[in-house]
Amino acid sequence: MNREKLKNFIEYKSVQNFIIGLIILNSITIGLETFEYIMLNFGRTLLLIDKIILVVFVIEILIKLYAYGFSFFKNGWNIFDFSIVAIALLPASGALAILRSLRIFRSLRLIKNVPKLRSIVESLFHSLPSLVWIFV
Repeated sequence: MNREKLKNFIEYKSVQNFIIGLIILNSITIGLETFEYIMLNFGRTLLLIDKIILVVFVIEILIKLYAYGFSFFKNGWNIFDFSIVAIALLPASGALAILRSLRIFRSLRLIKNVPKLRSIVESLFHSLPSLVWIFV
């Protein structure tokens, strides 16, 4: 499949809606993992769901990397997505165990995928210099 077709596929509204749904589901499962009772009874299932969702996120990133080539890294949101998924791939044992808690940042991918949220966040970032001057 050529790059242009992959680019159109991965940016297609239904594919993006599917990713949004996975982000929401992943946020719920991460939240459920904080309850001891739920982990005792459903922990294996929740961890399996988490791994499946992570695989889908990795596939999405790989498709985008191939489709966009090096221009993938020209978009700050793509770098953000790449970083969040890369952190999730690091081993969650020993000194790197703290990185497992950073999985919650996958929820922030919603900002990129929901245009109104993205617009608000981008507007806030653009207004930061002015806010700094106000505080000065």
